[in-house]
Amino acid sequence: MHGNLYGTTTIGGHHDPLYCQSGCGTIFKITLDGTLTTLRGFVHTDGNLPCVRLVQGVDGNFYGTTEAGGSSDFGTVFKITPAGVLTTLHSVAGTDGLAPVAGLVQGTDGNFYGSASLGGTEDCYRGCGTIFQITPGGTLTVLHSFVVNDGADPRAALV
Repeated sequence: MHGNLYGTTTIGGHHDPLYCQSGCGTIFKITLDGTLTTLRGFVHTDGNLPCVRLVQGVDGNFYGTTEAGGSSDFGTVFKITPAGVLTTLHSVAGTDGLAPVAGLVQGTDGNFYGSASLGGTEDCYRGCGTIFQITPGGTLTVLHSFVVNDGADPRAALV
């Protein structure tokens, strides 16, 4: 956006002695000449371990996931503005998924789609994973809950 690059770090930022001793991760902006600005340091309640690429929505905001943290401790889906205002759209838990490590894609319908590597309705030690849709406003719908026969542990980004 405007000639800048945006990304995440999985650690660093806010130090939380209980959950993130090395920091819960950050979202940053870097100019093409190398000037780095940390837009947000995660705290555990926001989510931690933002280990995926960000996707820029048609609204100009960035969307992503964290592997852990949030109110459930199993990860979040978030939105962050280019100015660094973060909104947790959804804390994943249980049947809607755990550990959404693959990131998001935006569909032509304006909604975002992603996968969670665990969770769902099948018992594959905390579930076999899910494919979900989430609106820009944060309403999450599970599209598929994996069972062992059709796969488990989806970790690659959807296309």
